[in-house]
Formats: sequence, structure tokens, C-alpha cells
Amino acid sequence: MSAQSIPARFREQAARFPDRLAIKHGDRVLTYRQLDQVTNAVGHAILDHIGFDSHRVVLLIDQGIDAAIATLATLKAGAAYVPLDPTLPGQILRGLVDDADPALILADADHFDSATSLESGLRQVLCVSAMTNHPVAAAPGLTISPDAVAYIYYTSGSTGAPKGVFDSHRNVLHNIRRYTSRLSISHDDRMTLLQTPHFSGAVSSLFCALLNGAACFPYSIRRDGLERVPDWLRSENISIYHSVPAIFREVIRAGDFPSLRCVRLEGDQASHRDLELFRACCPHSAMLANGLGVTECGLICQWRFDAATPIPSGPIPIGDPIDDMYVALLADDGNEVSAGEIGEIAVRSRYLALGYWRRPDLTAARFVADDADPALRTYRTGDLGRLLPGGLMQYLGRKDSLAKIRGEWVDVAAVEQALLTLNGVREAVVAIRMHPDEKLRLVAYVVTDRAAVPTAERMRQQIASRLPPRMIPSAWVFLPSLPLDGNLKVDRRALPAPPADGTPFVAPRSALEKQIADIWTEVLGNRKFGIEDSFFALGGDSLGVMRVQTRLTEAFSFTMSLARFFDHPTIADLASEIRRGETGGDGAR
Repeated sequence: MSAQSIPARFREQAARFPDRLAIKHGDRVLTYRQLDQVTNAVGHAILDHIGFDSHRVVLLIDQGIDAAIATLATLKAGAAYVPLDPTLPGQILRGLVDDADPALILADADHFDSATSLESGLRQVLCVSAMTNHPVAAAPGLTISPDAVAYIYYTSGSTGAPKGVFDSHRNVLHNIRRYTSRLSISHDDRMTLLQTPHFSGAVSSLFCALLNGAACFPYSIRRDGLERVPDWLRSENISIYHSVPAIFREVIRAGDFPSLRCVRLEGDQASHRDLELFRACCPHSAMLANGLGVTECGLICQWRFDAATPIPSGPIPIGDPIDDMYVALLADDGNEVSAGEIGEIAVRSRYLALGYWRRPDLTAARFVADDADPALRTYRTGDLGRLLPGGLMQYLGRKDSLAKIRGEWVDVAAVEQALLTLNGVREAVVAIRMHPDEKLRLVAYVVTDRAAVPTAERMRQQIASRLPPRMIPSAWVFLPSLPLDGNLKVDRRALPAPPADGTPFVAPRSALEKQIADIWTEVLGNRKFGIEDSFFALGGDSLGVMRVQTRLTEAFSFTMSLARFFDHPTIADLASEIRRGETGGDGAR
């Protein structure tokens, strides 16, 4: 498969399965013949505007069939596609477009106007939505080298600084082959595409379907909502599901899914709760594949779990290395660590990404060539792992998630796993934060089930019997939900700062603050809280906010938007806002 181009592989599937379903989004459906012909038409249009000269084409397109059409058409025209998030602020988007330096921007109808604002010089803009009604049987007919650049994906990684990872047709196809072999993907499968077009996880979801004759089902969680996904999975008879664990947990708890034969989890750390939910809601014959894949490498490791597999203790394994991927665990000095020790995951292969776009310095630093064979390179992922006695590897999070606290190493992943075993804990993330006294401390961010709300003290007591003292969080923050980034992964950088240790309890100081405290008691239950305590840190959620809003309106004829409540979540804040409203200020809206 890897010794050809992506369009060549797709043409084989279109010829073999012309009348089979290729892609469906809502009521819009395309067979392989229809998708082949419409991408031919758009491919010809691209060539008419920019010619064949290994150009780059930026895609500003929302989740859906148009994104798949633009992707395939760009590749058929011999160009590299560069998918960007059309919702980014204009200044950031303009910087990414300038860095990619495309000859053309393809936009859907919703983002055509914003795309034209990015037009400059030789850069042109086409609306892909306007070109999909005129299919063309003849392909552009270009001979595309397997080593040509297929895409550039911009990723912020853990530093927040966008960098473009670019890769070849050959490497993409080899990655698809690794997934196909491991998951036994066939033309009978019906596969989710939950990842947004600008997230590199979409590469495997899209092409594992379309390059195997399977059916692809895009779905926009941001636009259509997470709550509709369970019914959608059942109505479309999805057989292979792919998402990050945080999304899977919310989806899978909503009943049974008889058509699922495979659940694929990547992009973040899976938990024992995920395995339990999988067994409870998926068929006995189904398989869960938990793996590690990064933009710079594709799929690296994978562990398969089914009804006969014992649930392991400790962090969930990510398995053993995939074919043609040699994985080592390295210490800071570059030497391999001993079995059982924690090290940085490094990957040695002929099939790593080509590098970072227009960053030869960063490419040389992160992709180190082998002295004996330059085709072999090693990439240090920045992720931590540990090799188990049986040869499987555990994923332990990012390198900056491991730190010494009071002189002893703390494994954040192990603390999170312990919290997720507690009754009433729905989600849990543990972070290392610097306290005002300049000492590191562990902070637990917890989402609870409303039916069984545990207290911080109770959770502290429960995990004290399972973890050593250095691994017990010293601060606890209750959230209505964990923050997610644009790729629907837990956004650890968006976690709020915890309250400082020793912050004094401040009781209501006025009749107004006492009235608001009484409302909080109605909503949150009879517990001790001060006027400086955050509503959300106490376990309040969006439903609770609405109940507070209703009571504030009844008691004070005072209204406040949900967004403003998030900015003013304490009793003291609310009292101040009410006073401002009474005196004619603008704080009550």
C-alpha cells in the first residue's frame, strides 16, 4: 500500500466498490463513484487555478463531506493540503496562512468571506461547496510520487507555539496499513470521523475508511452536540468508533451499542473506568484498542482489550510497538532506562514525519538521523512511559507531568487512576502547580456524579489507603466538566488555579451576602462555604447556575448571563454585581 500515492489507492477502492457507501453526513450521501467524480471536478478546478507545481492548498472548512472532498481533490491535484481551524482569531489564522504560503485557499460557503480576507498576492480563494454539483469522470491524471508532501498539520503541542508537521503520501499510507492490519479493517466497516478536519487524528479516521472501501461518517461534536452521539452511533450502525477517552466516557455511558466491534482510543490517557464502561455497553465480541499515536509518528503502540482480557492494575497499557516502529524509553542523557523505570518515549523508524515546515533547526533537533542509515531517524515524543515485565508499555503522560514533590518522584497518572476508582467520581485530572510559597503541590480537579457527590475530605481518606502520602493531592477543585481544547482533548492549561492553602474562611458580612448564601445552600446543599469560595470549586455546575440565576431574579429582580456568572462565581462577586445594578451600573447584565 505504501509504495503508491493516496489518490492511487483511493482510485483502486472506487473501481472495486463504485456503488458502495463512501461517506455520509446527515442526509448527504456519496458512493465511491460519486466521491471519486466530484473530487475529480474539484481537482481539475485546483489545477486550472494554480497548475501542478507541488503547491499547498489551505482548507478552511467545517466538519463534513466538503472537508473530505477538498482533502482528496487537493491530493489529486498534486498539492499538499493544509487544514486550519476557521474559528481561530483572524490574526492567528493570518499568521498560519502566511507560514504555509499556499497558492490557493479552499473554503466552504460558511467561511468563504473570511477566507477572502486572507487573500493576497498570488493567493486565490475557491468555494468548494459551489463545485460539488458537477462531477467529472476523468481524473486529473497526474503521476504523484509516494514521497511527495501530502499535508501540513499545525499543532501547538505542549508549548502552545504552533508548528507545522508535514508528511509524505508514503508515510501516511504506511500508517493506514498499520491500523488496517491491527484492527482488521475491511470494506464492511462503518467508521466514525469525530475529529475536526484541522486535527491530525482525522487523517487515520478518514483514510482508514476511504482507502479500505469502508464507509466514513463525519460528525461535528461542536456543532451538533455530544448528547446526540449515542443515538447517532446506533442509527448508523457504526462498527469502529474512534475518539479521545474523555469523549468516549460521555458517549458510551448512554446505553448499549450492539453494532460496535471495535473502540479505538488515542490522544490522551485511558482509565479503568473506560474499560469497565466498554465491557458494560459493547458486545461481548467487541475489542477496545488503546494506543499511542502522535502527529510526528502516526501509530506507535497499541494494546487490545476484550472480554477475556483481565483489567490490569496501574495505568492502562498502550501495548507493544507496531511493525516498523522501534520504541525505546530514554533518560535525560539519551541512554535507555532499565526495565520498570520511567523514561521518555522515543521512536526509531523509516516512517516518521518529514519534519517541521520551514523549521530545519527544530526538525534536526527533534528528528535525529541514524549515523549508519540516514533513512532511519529517532523522534523523542516528550511523552513518558514505563515498560512492564511482560513487554507491554504504560503511558504516563507528558514529560512535564512528572515531578519531585518534597524530594520524591510523583506519578500523576497513578494518582488520576486512583481517583477514578472512587465512587461518585466521574472524571479526574491531577496537575502539578506552584504554590505561592514556591513549593510544588498536587492539585486534583474532579467532576462528580450528582447522584453520589463525595467530599474532598472523603476522597482524601479513601485514596490514603491506596497511595503513599506524597501522592495525595493537597488541593481539590470541583468542576462541572473538564475543559477540552479544540481537538476535544482535556486542556490541562485551561484548568483554573486552585485556592491557596490557608485562605481564611470569610462568612457573610451583610444581609445581602447572607441572602445569596441561603440561595447557594438551596442549590449546593447544606455545607460550609465562605463568600470568597468559587461556586464551581464547590461542585456547582451549569444546571446549578441556572437555578441560582432564577432565585436571584426572584429575590432581587437581578439577571446575569451564564458567561458573566463564570467570571463572578463567588458570593462576594454576586453581591457586588447586585449593588452595581441597584445603583445604575452595568454589572448586572
